[in-house]
Amino acid sequence: MSDFQFSLVLILLAGLFQGTFGLGMKKFAPLAWEAFWLIFVVVGMVIIPYVSASLVVPDVWGAIQAVPSGDLWLSIILGGCWGVGALMFGLAINYIGMSLAYGITMSLAAAMGSLIPLFEVEDFATNPAVPWIIAGMVVMVLGVGVLSYAGILREVAQARLGQAVAGIRQGKMFYVGLLFAILNGLGAALLNVGFTKASSAADAAELQGALARNASLVAWIIVLFGGFLVNLVYSLLLLLKNKSFASYRLPKAHRGIIAALITSLLWFAALGVYGQGAAIMGDLGPVIGWSMFLALSLVISSLWGLKDGEWKGMKAPLRVLLIGDGVLMISWILLGYANSIQASGPGEQVEPSVRAVSPTTTDLTSGADEGRMPSARAGETPATPRGAKTWIISNDSTRRLNARRLTVPARG
Repeated sequence: MSDFQFSLVLILLAGLFQGTFGLGMKKFAPLAWEAFWLIFVVVGMVIIPYVSASLVVPDVWGAIQAVPSGDLWLSIILGGCWGVGALMFGLAINYIGMSLAYGITMSLAAAMGSLIPLFEVEDFATNPAVPWIIAGMVVMVLGVGVLSYAGILREVAQARLGQAVAGIRQGKMFYVGLLFAILNGLGAALLNVGFTKASSAADAAELQGALARNASLVAWIIVLFGGFLVNLVYSLLLLLKNKSFASYRLPKAHRGIIAALITSLLWFAALGVYGQGAAIMGDLGPVIGWSMFLALSLVISSLWGLKDGEWKGMKAPLRVLLIGDGVLMISWILLGYANSIQASGPGEQVEPSVRAVSPTTTDLTSGADEGRMPSARAGETPATPRGAKTWIISNDSTRRLNARRLTVPARG
């Protein structure tokens, strides 16, 4: 299987996980919402990301310390902004249903989360894949607009028939849910931007010998930490205010706990696998992969919405929903073609080399203009300073390491 095909498989799996994890947010009874959310926050945003990275990266903390302080704090802050939106997403699903909440959130997340990294690509003006990327993003936003319209039609039909569907409010609270979904979409876009800002950690993990696709897991630890802090404080405040710690002791509370654990696993599986696919795609991975990831998750979530009865008896809105899903799949094809153009291009290759890492600062900019990492001259063995680690760049690295200075302290 080629790198191009493998990256598509990973994005496909990530979209499946992303479109499915929200089911647990509707099935947490008898736990209070904040009791469910506390488990999700601790397990999904801290424990699983750290354990996952530790399994494939030799020195996780060493890789994190390699991130310049400015990028480190910016990534954490962007993660915090995402965390505020994540709080609203949990409420939006219970106000307007999974299908519409995903529709609004993902349209904003895809547009903003892809455009910002796209403008930072060095060859943005000349890369032949860019026009196809923009076309795919436009079609995706159009598809999301169709899905949102289907949700509005469903709301109108319900109001006319006096029906209510579990997880969907009517009247004023429905529009409150719309506002929550919009704010979450803006925050979700910043999650992808924060992920790219933490890419120095992934580069450092590659220098330790981690595969490029696995090294991306370290970046998630950084950006999700900001979201963790926001969500942890909010959950604890609600638990204290509502005195809902007692919900952990209710009969059958284990069902809600299991739902929270499964939700956490699926949620980070989506992000982690997306990051792996984006790493294989190369410099445009956070652009192409992010849009493909979100587009597919929308289709999956709408199918789950159908199964849960969110569109039962709504023939006209359902037809519009299916049209929207079809438009999203067209965007997936366009973005996949853009990725194939990038994959078939000449690109830059990273030469495997052995590099001694200084206990203080290693300058990786030497030789960067030649598109390769600096290495020892033929027949010479690089000098290894006392206390330094020797890291080997993996042959499996499929993207060019960004030329930057990495500060990697030795561990005594």
